[in-house]
Amino acid sequence: MDAYRLADRKGERLLFLGGIARAGKGLNRAVDLAKKFNFALDIAGGSRWKLLGRSQTRKESLFFKSLSPRYRFHGTVDGEEKLRLLGEAYAFLNPISWAEPFGMAAVEAMLCGTPVLTTPCGALAETVDADSGRFFETDDEFAHGLNEINSISARTCRESAAERFPIQKAATAYLELYKRILDGEVLP
Repeated sequence: MDAYRLADRKGERLLFLGGIARAGKGLNRAVDLAKKFNFALDIAGGSRWKLLGRSQTRKESLFFKSLSPRYRFHGTVDGEEKLRLLGEAYAFLNPISWAEPFGMAAVEAMLCGTPVLTTPCGALAETVDADSGRFFETDDEFAHGLNEINSISARTCRESAAERFPIQKAATAYLELYKRILDGEVLP
């Protein structure tokens, strides 16, 4: 939990962080919303093609160069850079269109005190609450959520996430489970 800290100052940019080549993650929708509602957008994430040793760099380069300067592409980020982007963002934009089993990036954003604007797909419907973000499906719902997001305090957002997703408790539970397996216990 110590790694996730509140930024000294929030920026005015929204952040999209996810797989940029996966349609279900919603990069295209994030860009469309940024164009329609005229907000600045930081984009961070990688492509599974790079993980497979193939490169889509030329296509990605052309796509990101075609966007106006109010969009900034950071590529794959992790560690301090990821936490900085999550913490300084005005909001975390997560317009997914698939039933994601668990949205770790959304939880990380909330732990950094950054509220989440997301669709109610998959586990996100249970992950995000009124103290940590807003849901949208339509563009009008997005606009309403974007207007309401400034009423969520960074501290309240962080506390809500920390209470519902205690990292230490989860880590301890996993360690206990692994120990039981290594000790030969047969699990159901």
